[in-house]
Amino acid sequence: MTRIGDYVKELGSEIILDLKKHPESQVPIIIREVDPRTILFKEPFEGKDPLIANLYSTRSRVERLLKTGKGKLFNHVSKAKRNPIKPVERSYCWSGESDSDIIPRLPLLKYYRDDAGKYVTSSIIVARDPEDGVVNMSVHRLLHLGSNMFAVRMVEGRHLHQIFMKQKASGRDLKVAVLIGTPVHIILSASTQLPKEVSEIDYAGALNNNPLEVTYLDGGDLPVPIESEYVFEGRIKIDLTAREWMTDILGLPDKPREQPVIEVDKIYWNENPIYHAILPGGLEHKLLMGYPAEVKIREKLVENNVDVKDVWLSSGSGGWLHCFVSISKKREDEPFKVISLVMEAHGSVKGVVVVDDDIEPQSYEDMDFALATRFQDKRKFYFFEEMRGSSLDPSSDQEKLLTSKWGLDLTLPIGVDRKRFLRSKM
Repeated sequence: MTRIGDYVKELGSEIILDLKKHPESQVPIIIREVDPRTILFKEPFEGKDPLIANLYSTRSRVERLLKTGKGKLFNHVSKAKRNPIKPVERSYCWSGESDSDIIPRLPLLKYYRDDAGKYVTSSIIVARDPEDGVVNMSVHRLLHLGSNMFAVRMVEGRHLHQIFMKQKASGRDLKVAVLIGTPVHIILSASTQLPKEVSEIDYAGALNNNPLEVTYLDGGDLPVPIESEYVFEGRIKIDLTAREWMTDILGLPDKPREQPVIEVDKIYWNENPIYHAILPGGLEHKLLMGYPAEVKIREKLVENNVDVKDVWLSSGSGGWLHCFVSISKKREDEPFKVISLVMEAHGSVKGVVVVDDDIEPQSYEDMDFALATRFQDKRKFYFFEEMRGSSLDPSSDQEKLLTSKWGLDLTLPIGVDRKRFLRSKM
């Protein structure tokens, strides 16, 4: 059993320990200033539980916490997707349980000035499909409406939304569990879009190389991971909505939408819980949302015999819209193939840059160097119009979700004297 407190011990001096109390509005600013460094607030503001942020902000930290070894994260997660592990049930006694009176202890934050209110941003909703029984686990932000009520941001068409609509058709509220503060194998699994028949509960076990330990709340049928810092037991109401909006992953204001409302019936927590806050638009947000898409892209390229060094959805594009790929090129037409495959694997992508294997995609300086020293032929710039894009891109047609896309081949011609283009070593 892994708790966030175990990660605090594991990372040790790498974590910034903040022992001061701050004005509530200053906490998000401090989180942003230290990003990607992890910060632990012992008491972020008066009377609140400890808060940790920027916990899963870098690949290297995720590799360390998953114990995959340096540079082996892709192989680990790709293998786990192919080999899910069923959970094991445990009889479990939580350290505490109550009605909603614990909610005032949670250090809920309003991150940006124009947000609708205070949000839970690390919340994972567990729900069971009423038709096939598959348990879905996915990340959704929650807007606190007061008391025990939260509006839940639900993306149309995703698995939770499908489950909710089936339940709504039957005229019954949807029973859910909400996890707050989970180890990396759980939240990374919940951040991944899996085939509908595969449960994220099983994938989380595979990521951890051990079955997930779960328990069932009184009278419930949902497997709840016992490694969670807090668990809300509640119902998504079929007859109640609330208007919510929040700053998105690009740091831009999201448009207001009517969203379903969760009514929390009971809250459980583990001993000495630590609340996990994810800064919207921060590097942790971008990694958890973008890395599963990077894996999907890389798997697509490997399936098509591309010799891939690395794939990165750039932080400047929200970890979502621009993709940089480094390859060992085998044919002159291969970069265009790579561009097409990336757009096929990740429909939200807007631009793709393909570089040689001496260029590090995660380095903006490297990418700038490649653009400066290896681009000459305008035929290696590709432009596509009226393609399905992302609602996150404000320049796209927001009604039809159509956008222009582009690809750029910055690879060297095969047979060129590479010594002229490779940087000298010390």
